Parts: sequence; structure tokens; C-alpha cells
Amino acid sequence: MLQSIKIIEMETAMGYYTDFFEKATYELYEKEDYIDELKKLTGQFRTFDEALDSFISEHGYKGSMENVDEKVTFIVSRFKRTGVPVPRNIKKWYTEKKRIERNSKIPFLFCFAFELNVDEADDFFRRICLSKGIDCHLMQEAVYFFALKNRLTYTQTEEILSGLKLMKPDKICGEDLIYTDFIKEDVEKIETPEKLIAYLNENFEKFAYNNAAAFETIQTLWKEIQGSGDKEGLAIKERKQLYELFNKEEAAKQKYHGRRERLRADDSITGIYLQILGLYGDYVTDYYKDRGLKAILKDNALLHPLAEEAFPDRDGLNKILNGAHVSYERVRKLMILLVFYRFYIKRALSSGNYMTDCGKEKNCMMTIDNHLISANYQRLYPGNPYDFLILMAIRTESPLCTFRDYMRELFFENADMDLFYGE
Repeated sequence: MLQSIKIIEMETAMGYYTDFFEKATYELYEKEDYIDELKKLTGQFRTFDEALDSFISEHGYKGSMENVDEKVTFIVSRFKRTGVPVPRNIKKWYTEKKRIERNSKIPFLFCFAFELNVDEADDFFRRICLSKGIDCHLMQEAVYFFALKNRLTYTQTEEILSGLKLMKPDKICGEDLIYTDFIKEDVEKIETPEKLIAYLNENFEKFAYNNAAAFETIQTLWKEIQGSGDKEGLAIKERKQLYELFNKEEAAKQKYHGRRERLRADDSITGIYLQILGLYGDYVTDYYKDRGLKAILKDNALLHPLAEEAFPDRDGLNKILNGAHVSYERVRKLMILLVFYRFYIKRALSSGNYMTDCGKEKNCMMTIDNHLISANYQRLYPGNPYDFLILMAIRTESPLCTFRDYMRELFFENADMDLFYGE
């Protein structure tokens, strides 16, 4: 059995938590009862208040970790000392397990209250909030980036914001897109608040959308996976050459019903999406027609709620392909899944099987991280429940099959088997 993370949490250092889950990505799948162990591990990922405990202990808190009032008093004192407005209901982060919403001002208020620099702020978003870092393609966050980089106070930052007409992002359209990195480079060169205000007001139209690089990446990946025009996509190639080698449950059910049907040449978004997850087939696909994936994911003992949140789905993919604005988490998780699939299916098609060379897992991790970083997203982190599942699969001899086997386990955990077998 894996060592209890609760023991590690007593040491309060963030590194122990990360190391624990990093080690688990190597060990978990090798266990005979890995599904039971995964259920236990799912309950060991930190809640936000536990992550916050580590953060405040690293930033001067010396009191008892069991005393909620004492911790709240410490946090409030840091806000007041730096002149930052105190968020409401801080105590509920502990008593009701509330989380900080990424799209609110609160994460940035924390950064100012604890006087973080840009790198420390990004680390706070990644490890404590499990979310995207500072997005300079949002006008308000470009100001926060400038302020944290130049060590401005919260009051000085608000003065800059008061001189701007803030733009909310909308649908991405057009071809002459400005990427976040370019805006970030511009802001880094600016030396004074006055010049920043002038730059943002003069370039107002650049902030009419965000996530341009991420959307372009996902659209390019999907085009390669689905195919376009006369060019056959990776998914159809897999279905013709390899998928039956994986789809053992489908073959078993066909035998159960005394017949065998060839997989349909379905290049629809739904068909390919289910295929990537290992859930494509005449029976499984039919099961999903009126139910959708959410029914399988919801309250599933094998899936942490943070992994369930914004889990890649057909609706999110459709919206991204059409340039519609979606949440950061939806974008990031879908990008990870598509890069993971493309990386391993190209190798499988080349070798004729799903096996991979031992010791080469870092190549896939680096590929995913490079895509995430280039789109201004946080790299893979084993303490993130969704990332953990991908990393666990990458550590095995057949990563794509491992991930799909896990998805099948999710399916059977929550599916109505009488409906599934048509009884």
C-alpha cells in the first residue's frame, strides 16, 4: 500500500507532497490491485485548504495547523499589513473546503498580500490553486504582471487599472492574431505605469480575445488526428490498423451476442473523441448516445473531483474548434489529452503495436510541457489529479492502452451494466 500522504503533510514542505505523487506515477500501475490503490490515492490529493497550509507555513506562519482561527488571523494580518482588501469568508476555505476561483481577483490579492514576485505568483497558481498562471492577454492580468514584476503595491496597481477601459475576451476570429507571448514581451519592456497605461489604451483591440496560441494548437492537433480533405487522419489510420488490438471488451461483447461487426469508419468528432478515450465501438458508442460522458465521470470513485472538472468533452472541443471562449481548465486538459494521443499513436502506427521503449517517457512529457508552456499554460504537475492520470499512463510500457484501460474502469465503475449488456 502506498505510504499515507497524511504523514507527509505533517512535514508541511511542498516538496514532499510533489515527490509523493511523482513516485506514485511510477509505482501505482504495477500493483496487482491498482484500481483499489487508485481509489485510495484519489482521496489523498490535497484540498485547497491543505495546500494553503503549506503555502502559509512557507511564508511565516508558525502556529498550529489544527487551529483554523489562528490560521485565518495570520492570513488576514498579511492582507491588512500590505493594504490589500481582505477577501470575504476566508474561514470557509477551511470549514467548508471552499476553493479560490481562478477567474476572480482573490488569487491576485493573495499575491499582493504575500508580496510575491512573478515567478512566485506563477508557482502559487500552479501548485496551490492548480490553475493557469498570469495571462497577459487579459488586460487586467497584464497590469498584475507588470505590478508584480516591478514590485508595486496593490494601491499602486489599482491606480493603473483606474486609468483603463478593461476589455473582456470574446470569440477568436480573424487571421492576424496576436499571441500572449508577444504582449508579455511588450509589457516586460515597459518601465513606468504611465507608459503601461498608454500602451494598453493604444492597443485596446489586442485584448478582444485570449488563448489564441492554445486554440491554434488544439485546432492543428485535431486536424492531424481527424484528417482533412483527402488526407486520412491518425484516428482513422489507427482504427483500420490497430484499434481492435486494444478493444478487447468490445470483441468480448460481440462474442457474447454471437456476432462480430466491423468498426464503422466514423470520422465524426464524437467517434474520434470516444476512440481517443478507448470508449469507441458499436456497443459502447450506442450506450453513450443518450447519456453522455458526464454520467460516467460524476461522483466516480476512480476520479478526483478536480480531474472531473472540465474533463475533455465533445462540447468543449466543438467550442474551441469554432473559436468560442471556454475556461482555462477546459483548454489545458484537452490540449494535454490530444498531445498525449498524437505522440503515442504516431509511434504505434509506425511500429505496428502499442508498446513503447522503456525509459523514453520523458520525451512525451517534454512534448506536452512544451505545448503547454508555448500556449502560456502550466506544465504537468503530479500533484494535479488530472495530470497524475496522464503521468501514470506515460510511465507504463503501453501508455495509450493504460490510459484507455483506466477509462474503461471509469466506465464500468458507474455504468448500468444491465443497460450496457442489453439485458
